[in-house]
Amino acid sequence: MTYKAIIFDLDNTLLDYTLSERTCMQQALEQYRLHEEMTWDEFWETFGPINFAYWMNRNERKHSIREVLEHSFTDTFVQLKRDFNQSRDITETYWQLFCCSNHMEPGADQLLKELHGRHALGVISNGIGEAQRKRLAAGGLSSYFDTLVISDEVACWKPDPLIFQMALKELDAEPEEVLYVGDSLTDDYVGAKRAGIDFCLYNRLDQSLNDCKPTYIVQELLELRELL
Repeated sequence: MTYKAIIFDLDNTLLDYTLSERTCMQQALEQYRLHEEMTWDEFWETFGPINFAYWMNRNERKHSIREVLEHSFTDTFVQLKRDFNQSRDITETYWQLFCCSNHMEPGADQLLKELHGRHALGVISNGIGEAQRKRLAAGGLSSYFDTLVISDEVACWKPDPLIFQMALKELDAEPEEVLYVGDSLTDDYVGAKRAGIDFCLYNRLDQSLNDCKPTYIVQELLELRELL
């Protein structure tokens, strides 16, 4: 089918969030010599769940991303019984490293080069605007997109269909003229379905579909070329 516009999720669809997070976190720990006091697994097994809980409750608590990270670091070091009082400093170090990271999913750059000019291109992301815009720029991808709709900038989050409608308006496109590509069945698939938009699942981790029925499924981004 010919689509007027292709809209992408960002984290773990075009940009490898998991790799960027891990790499930048390890670099931050090394800068503060914390890798000499604990193993990575020891740190991450504690930090990961704490950070996830703060992230999921950030809107209710009205926490900024820096507050989420600072609280997460502080609670982690307390739980691990480490005498470390530089949570604010390591937060800033990690955040700056992360915002400058440009780890891409395999084939992302090539795919965008090929689609640019043939389709209008957009992004809908549940991430933080500062990081998403800087990471796209660091990877040289910003110029490919006609619109970036980022949740913390518009106060709306997937799977709310409203954030999809915002992108459609920016692209001057109707739902049936658009394909949305993402890796999440809870945010991306559900949101696209509610908005009446065809959905392509980037099934990078071979996740179970359960009762979900995406319009298309790919395991590599470059497989999209055969669908468009």
